[in-house]
Amino acid sequence: LEQVWLRLGGAACVDEAARANLDLLWGCLDRLPAGEQDLLGPGLDAALDKLTAQPNPAASSECGVQLMTIHKSKGLEFEVVIVPELQATGGRSGGKMLSWLERGLAHPDESGEITEFLIAPLQPKGADRGKAKEWIDGVYRQRESQEDRRILYVAATRAREELHFFARPAYKVESDGSFSLPNPAGSLLATAWPALEEEVRARFEDWKADAGKTETEIETIAAAGESNLLVMPAPARPTLLRRLPPDYRPAESENLNAAATEVAGMGAARLFARHEGGPLSRALGTAVHALLEELARLRIGLDWDAARAALEPFQPRIAAQVRATGVDPSQAEKIAAEALVHALGASRDPVGQWILSPHAEAQSEVSWAGIVAGGLRTVRVDRVFRAGIDAQSEGEEAWWIVDYKTAHADDVDPAAALPELRKIFAPQLEAYGAILRNLHGQNAVIRAGLYYPRMVLLDWWEL
Repeated sequence: LEQVWLRLGGAACVDEAARANLDLLWGCLDRLPAGEQDLLGPGLDAALDKLTAQPNPAASSECGVQLMTIHKSKGLEFEVVIVPELQATGGRSGGKMLSWLERGLAHPDESGEITEFLIAPLQPKGADRGKAKEWIDGVYRQRESQEDRRILYVAATRAREELHFFARPAYKVESDGSFSLPNPAGSLLATAWPALEEEVRARFEDWKADAGKTETEIETIAAAGESNLLVMPAPARPTLLRRLPPDYRPAESENLNAAATEVAGMGAARLFARHEGGPLSRALGTAVHALLEELARLRIGLDWDAARAALEPFQPRIAAQVRATGVDPSQAEKIAAEALVHALGASRDPVGQWILSPHAEAQSEVSWAGIVAGGLRTVRVDRVFRAGIDAQSEGEEAWWIVDYKTAHADDVDPAAALPELRKIFAPQLEAYGAILRNLHGQNAVIRAGLYYPRMVLLDWWEL
């Protein structure tokens, strides 16, 4: 029992959490195979490797530390979030003997099937992969890469105040004895590498310098004898969280807008000029968009009163998202509260209710890709659905593309402001309409709409 006692740390008394873990340990020992009861066989090590501690019952959302996977953290928020082991790999699909893709058909085929498969043929043992398998495997890798981006986004957006990333990048020892740091692959660190590479490489150079200094010190001390040799690791340098100020502007702000409207490598021409606004105006617009998207989702299964009641608890989450953009916490609370007022106002406006209610093929915040202005472009549409040819009419004769706009003052005159605002935003809706026609045919009947939640007005026209 001495080994077990040492594994437990030699504690003389235990609290509630430790008692629960001790019960797990005793149960683990009871289940050891016959012949391993003396605790000296390999079964003990194997059993302890699989033993995991119970959550601390004293931990709560207000006080304590909670340990969970990134997937389990969805929908939750914490003051401080720590994401360790970014360099760890796992969860990726290994080599597959049989590779295939499937997709749904718009109409059943001759056999009545509504799904078709693309299956890569098996290659003889030792032969190279065929072109079909190589392409399908590439599609799977792209999907896994996108999933890594989504997981990293979930982890990063759980934090209200502080976010800490930890990683131990693997390094290589070259033939001349020097160290080099290769680019990571197949991990969350690889996903975040474009943003973290410069900082990590700078730390790596510092580490190499410290490693060289330590080796010199070790040789000097070793000359006096090995019995008094004590090597202390270099003190850890903390990673600082730097938040950009609200008035920060990149050197070329148009790059951000261009990235939202194009596919990498397809040219930098912008489809339309976006209304820039100020940082607080953009934060308010983003918050209103998020609440309207959630309101449309709630309306699928709830009436308006229930949807409004379910929307209000989202205000703290919206405030956290606004703070994450660099806005002062008190200002972020005000922006989230104002955004909720505008979203609830839209839910009581007959036109807003019509836009946000369920419709045929309705989607919110949907991304499209298509050929526009001679290049392959991607756009993100706030709301699209099928309805009648006039606003607030039912039916499915026309496609409606609606964009939410909040970049205006509260005291504007709608009669004077709407025509000027349409001049600014119409090219954006026309680009959306061009891609929609690429998807559904050039004869598609399309209506474009600009909905202003702060004015509870819809400006629409035919495309």
